[in-house]
Amino acid sequence: MDQSLSLKNHLLSIRSFEEYEILKQNPDIINTIAKEIIERHQLPAAPLNLFSEGTNLVFAYEKHTVIKIFPPFHLDQFKSEILVLNHLQGKLSIKTPTVKYEGEIFSWPYIVMSQLDGTLLETLWDKMSHENKMAIMRELGSLIREVHSLPIIGLEDIDCHWDDFIKQQLRLCQEQHRSTGLPNLLVEEIPAYLNSIKENLIKIEKPVLLTGEYTPMNFIVKQRDGFWHIDALIDFGDSMLGLSEYDLLGPGAFLIQGDKLLLREFLTSYGYTPNTLTPALSHQLAGLMLLHQYSNLNVQVRIKDWKSKVKNLKELETLVWGF
Repeated sequence: MDQSLSLKNHLLSIRSFEEYEILKQNPDIINTIAKEIIERHQLPAAPLNLFSEGTNLVFAYEKHTVIKIFPPFHLDQFKSEILVLNHLQGKLSIKTPTVKYEGEIFSWPYIVMSQLDGTLLETLWDKMSHENKMAIMRELGSLIREVHSLPIIGLEDIDCHWDDFIKQQLRLCQEQHRSTGLPNLLVEEIPAYLNSIKENLIKIEKPVLLTGEYTPMNFIVKQRDGFWHIDALIDFGDSMLGLSEYDLLGPGAFLIQGDKLLLREFLTSYGYTPNTLTPALSHQLAGLMLLHQYSNLNVQVRIKDWKSKVKNLKELETLVWGF
């Protein structure tokens, strides 16, 4: 059978996440997808290296190029990524990837983009000095403020209509956390805990561009003068427009890990003043942490033995966000 026809049949047969996960275990097929894209754009033949992590298929190709391929049921992620990459280009104090080509292969959208040099923050954070962590949190707070200050004209296609989004998350929240194995004692408290601040979660004065992905897996750092610094930001497939505090969740859970000095450094660098670091803000951030579309506290609260340290959601809030 013609290779292109065989590939087409394989790709068109994938209709579910489970089938996609099986396909990802077949290196011959997934490499053929990338090679088809290379041939389509008349790019030189070169080795392909599939990244092991990530929801989509991401290949390193040549020295400074990445090929990112999305299954059809992640079409929204493709649209978001391409829109935001182009929107951010050249507007930030750090680097973001440059789009070289975009297209679709048998209903699977793809992006060919620049690969940025450096080291993922995820690989360094645990062994980084506290002084360097403080510097990173200062840079991160300032970076998120930069992104949130940008105009959102032209980004209407990723508007999640915040009030609808949060109302949906409120309806699903308890079941979502029950399914991830959050202790039942905490799960049962969720409706009352969120209901008491519902207006602070839904109310929004000015939507901002949210990446929802300010996590150590999406920062590239470089060393200068013996210190690591944020050099680039990647992955915009989950971007949307909404409440600014939503973007503070990734750093709070993945990086700050209950360290109150890091928390204050981060939030003041973002723009909060000491008198605005209040119990109300702490409650709001903890509520949004529960409502995040990918919330799974077992994975995201990176505080050792945190479940043994809290008996209720208020204690969890204090552990992660209390000032």
